[in-house]
Amino acid sequence: MKATDSLQTAPEQTAQHILGVTLIVTLISVAGIALPYPVLAPLFHDNSSPLTHFMGLPSEFLMGIVLGIYPLGIIIGGSFIGSLSDTYGRKRLLSLTLMGSALGYGLTAFAAHSEQFVLFCLARLLTGICEGNIARAIAADLHPQIDKTRSFSLISAMGYGGYLLGPLAGGYLINWGMEMVFGAAAIACILCALLSHQLLPRQLDETKVNADKASSLVLLKEPALRRFFLLYLLLTMGVNFYYEFYPLHLVQQAAFTPAQISWVTVLLTACMIATSIWFTPLIQRRLNHASASLMGISLFGVSLACFPYLANASYLLTFMTIGAGIAIYNSFLPTYLSHAYQDRPQGQLMGMLVTIFCVGNLLAALLGGLLAVFDVKIVLLIGALCAVGAGTILYHGHFKARCWPAHN
Repeated sequence: MKATDSLQTAPEQTAQHILGVTLIVTLISVAGIALPYPVLAPLFHDNSSPLTHFMGLPSEFLMGIVLGIYPLGIIIGGSFIGSLSDTYGRKRLLSLTLMGSALGYGLTAFAAHSEQFVLFCLARLLTGICEGNIARAIAADLHPQIDKTRSFSLISAMGYGGYLLGPLAGGYLINWGMEMVFGAAAIACILCALLSHQLLPRQLDETKVNADKASSLVLLKEPALRRFFLLYLLLTMGVNFYYEFYPLHLVQQAAFTPAQISWVTVLLTACMIATSIWFTPLIQRRLNHASASLMGISLFGVSLACFPYLANASYLLTFMTIGAGIAIYNSFLPTYLSHAYQDRPQGQLMGMLVTIFCVGNLLAALLGGLLAVFDVKIVLLIGALCAVGAGTILYHGHFKARCWPAHN
């Protein structure tokens, strides 16, 4: 029997139980990505640790490498872990990848303690590979007991929570040393691995036969989808230029500490959560998916363009509007794609969005690291320009040329 077949006939209580464990895994995964944000900027700006000196390269570029190596690992892991879970079972692969993440975090803590840059990067790469887990695949398997829209919205909420808890934990754990930051993440992953092993049902280890092995990359053969994915790449690059380098800007301009950076990140994430819960339903009643997406992208781009030039506490307003913009387009843009191409395999479409997000994360980290050597404001402004480019493609493709199928 296929794993998906057995899950689709499982009791609703069992499905809720599985989803709960999956949400915890998602929370830790995203927190792992966001955890170093308030820690790395002060470290590489101070430039006193051996971690910030390697082959004579500028410390800002080294920070870009450290930030980019993690999503590179997710890209690598995501390319094969999903198919392995079809062959060997979701539960087994989830537990193994969580233990792999714990090992990666443990090695990262050791590298931070011993101040070895190469080992630090390799450990972050290993962690990223293991974070290419199959939490979304498990959530999708729970349909129709739990509606896919509800499952994915809860996973998105956990993602926002990860961006809140990760920087907050990192900003305070750094007081006990860099190794404590990553050591705590390792312990959390071990606990989640034990949780998934003990609490997830055995039917998750039933293999899936005759699975669709086609890669999401086949979608790039279509010109209209290529245009949409270019839109999404520009948008994710803009967002990651902001996520990864606003801490460095705050350190350089206002001498922010890791704890201060973490609380600013809390404000950003709280606005994302509040917008998703309270304002997105109001927008949905008044605008179609394309118009709402364009509104979110525009709000994000304009706010990011203003951010580098605001002084005193006025920059906090941009964190609120940026958070709202990100939450709005994150709610409507994937739905827009899904509805426009509802005849296509949805797993491929959503998988392609995840891949593009990681590619955008990687490119933003490396290119941003190079540009930050000259001025971090350049990085933030290019992020705003990326958002403008994404909004232009959406406006032209939907409202003018109508490159994508019409729908709400």
